[in-house]
Amino acid sequence: MESTCIEILSQHSLKNIYNRSTYGAMAQTFSCNIEWSNGEVLRSYIKRFPQESKLGILNEVTGYIIAKGCELPIAQHAGLIKVSPRIFNDNVSEVEEWCFIVSSVPGDLPVTLYDAKMISECQTMMNLVAAWSKVSDTIAFDDWTANEDRHLGNILVAGKDKIYLIDHSNLPITLNWQAEYLNPAYQSKNILAQNLWGLQATPLPVKAKISLASQKHKDVFAKSKNELYYWWDLLLDNDMVRLNALKNFMEVRAYSGCHRISSNFNLLAV
Repeated sequence: MESTCIEILSQHSLKNIYNRSTYGAMAQTFSCNIEWSNGEVLRSYIKRFPQESKLGILNEVTGYIIAKGCELPIAQHAGLIKVSPRIFNDNVSEVEEWCFIVSSVPGDLPVTLYDAKMISECQTMMNLVAAWSKVSDTIAFDDWTANEDRHLGNILVAGKDKIYLIDHSNLPITLNWQAEYLNPAYQSKNILAQNLWGLQATPLPVKAKISLASQKHKDVFAKSKNELYYWWDLLLDNDMVRLNALKNFMEVRAYSGCHRISSNFNLLAV
């Protein structure tokens, strides 16, 4: 692959390991310092998936490449790093040595306010999400990739129109998806849309704008296809059934967003 936005780094690039995040149930997530390919040492996060959930690495790569193609606000850097579990005092056989890494983005998680029962403050924060210039694009992205995990802990809010997306380990549909799950006509639950509605955030997204945003997906897929296929072929090299299902699922959905959104009653009927 001549060019990819996913960096491959050696263990030497992991400079410091700090505290483990209290969020992120699917993987052990630690804050750390990482020296990226351009020489910058940045505060970042390393996600360590158990052996039985290592598909999460593929899902994160897929989400990052497609989100970047959609010009959504995500971390500046993402990559893979091979780290010995012994550094974390873990059993080698229990945790995948390859980890997903991503540079940090600014902002606060709405879930921290929600969990503290500060509902009014959480609603104020989600009003910023509702008024965000990229909210329709994000809902359309989550529909395309069948991301049913855009909960209040997977958005960072740093201010007006300063909102960032994190954590795509559960797409498409769920962490350990199977080939038979990937029906391209599947109507996924759009958690971001549901949360905006449930918290009575304003202004609510307009379905017509979400549908319009989805029209860009066929071009995004065309531009990202070679990069996606490179990683899918590499990470699913021994699972042709899953590989072929994923390729078909993502391509068909890239071209069918308008129809799917217009008939999806899980989205806001506005």
